[in-house]
Amino acid sequence: MADDSSDEDLARLVADLVRTLRELEDELEPPRPDDGPRLPTPRDLRRFTSEVAIPGFILVLETNIRALRLLQRALRLADGAETASRETEQLRDRAKSASESTLSRLDDALVGLQDAVEGRPNDDEAAELLDDARELRAEIQRRIRESTSSEDGTDSDTTDAADEPSPLDDEGDDTDDAVSVDVDAELESIKRDLDELPDADGAPIDGEGDDHGNDGGDGSEDGSSADSSPDGDPPDDPDRE
Repeated sequence: MADDSSDEDLARLVADLVRTLRELEDELEPPRPDDGPRLPTPRDLRRFTSEVAIPGFILVLETNIRALRLLQRALRLADGAETASRETEQLRDRAKSASESTLSRLDDALVGLQDAVEGRPNDDEAAELLDDARELRAEIQRRIRESTSSEDGTDSDTTDAADEPSPLDDEGDDTDDAVSVDVDAELESIKRDLDELPDADGAPIDGEGDDHGNDGGDGSEDGSSADSSPDGDPPDDPDRE
């Protein structure tokens, strides 16, 4: 079983990265066009190029947010139980694996976004968020790898090879599309399994907000339990006449 304090630290880092990615999405909203027609300047052309590239990177951010939120739920469930069940531990490990897969692509997207925002004026805030996101991404990936290697008895240094480019990377967009489909399918599978757990309360988690949807499950909004009667009265006491 993974160390509880390690999982708590990881959960905090994940929450920080989710918030940072969402703030970054807000900062990358396309600027309003200037009034009146005029000839484009070189800065306009650079900005146009960046605006075309940014939506693709945003999709990568969204995939990472989904994976990280599921990891938050899995960590919370494992930490909330006095003794984590085998199924909960397996879901936590699957969520870690899926997050590591998406985090590997996130750094490339963040680098691309750094290049893209250079063509936009007054984007100091976005540049700072990008730096923060890259640092958090690297730390989370390191924690996940350390956790995985400690559980299976392997040396975490051997996992550094995952950062090296693979010959498969040269196969083009077809490989990227296949990986994306596989990750999306795994995220959906993890979410379904989390929702089906008896102790999945669906309560909001750090970094979640109504503006960005809710993958937190189908729990009751008013916190009512299954022991309450439909009209809200407490259940009958069997000893009361």
